[in-house]
Amino acid sequence: MNSLSPLSALANSSGLPQLLLALALLLFSLPSPAREQPDPVALDAAFKPAEQAAQLLSLTEAKALKGLKRVAVSQFSVEFVTSDSVSAETSGFAAAGRARVTAHHRLVGVGQAEFQALGEAMHAEFLRQLQASGLEVVPSEQVLAAPSYRKLAATGLAMPDIQDGAITVAPAGMTLYGANRLAAQTAQPAGMFSGLQAFGSAMSAIGNISEQQALQAELGDAALLDVHLRVHFVQLTNQNKGFFGRLASQASVSAQTAPSIRSARMGVQVGAYSAQLALKQALTLDPSAFSEVRESASSKAEIAGAVLAGLISLARRSGSKNNSDSQRFETVAEPNRYREVLSTGLAQTQAMLVARLQAER
Repeated sequence: MNSLSPLSALANSSGLPQLLLALALLLFSLPSPAREQPDPVALDAAFKPAEQAAQLLSLTEAKALKGLKRVAVSQFSVEFVTSDSVSAETSGFAAAGRARVTAHHRLVGVGQAEFQALGEAMHAEFLRQLQASGLEVVPSEQVLAAPSYRKLAATGLAMPDIQDGAITVAPAGMTLYGANRLAAQTAQPAGMFSGLQAFGSAMSAIGNISEQQALQAELGDAALLDVHLRVHFVQLTNQNKGFFGRLASQASVSAQTAPSIRSARMGVQVGAYSAQLALKQALTLDPSAFSEVRESASSKAEIAGAVLAGLISLARRSGSKNNSDSQRFETVAEPNRYREVLSTGLAQTQAMLVARLQAER
């Protein structure tokens, strides 16, 4: 049996809220452009969720999961990234001039309606998976009707949350509150939220601890599960990373189109303790969810031969003076195939979370 970390012991002995530890771990797990990400794992027909769970999921505070029998899913959300961009530039030191290139990518062919339907279906599937693992699952209607949940929801971020580059959906009646709301705000582009707003959300997350403990009691001492999944559509690469890359004679970027699950997190609140499970590597799905990649109508030229799951490259040579280029691309999803591919991939990702939960309890 794993013991609680020294940091947790200190937090409990000094009376500090244990959620602060979970909050720090959750924010640390957010994607960071400055941090090198491990290679993604193909989620194909040979993928076995139960066998991969121990390898692909990190876990903190495993002791909190021992003896788990009754659970309630208090938060469940899926974030769909709908646009992204990447830039690269040379330093101009070893060439005649500096070059810069930027590529903007946008997902088209699917939208809020498809995302909401997928989110609802995945929530229902997750509840089914939990029950199949032997856990007693509190019905969603009972969770949403609990007085403490209504108080928590009143402080939360209403769903769907629609941003310029992403849409986050949840089952009807659910909101993002506490640490999940703060994480959603922290993941937005710089300048989207002021430091004062982030601080206010952090204080709200800490203030929610007592309500969460009250909610557990109202639901028959059920552990609270909160799940967040993040879906992307393109892998963008700056080919001029690092010192020597910036000395290259041209600036170049590339994009590999395929659906992927970039993040999967599950928090388990048991009394005052919180265990955290998180996906360590991205999972890439079947690229046949997309029919083509094309240059957007606003661009001056078309991309010849852009094909399914093709590698799109864009480069700008440095010349006698600084020069730059920018192009916009569209990844076109085939709605039925997209729904099929994402349903399978998300269900397998959830199955990993449930399998790890079952193994630890």
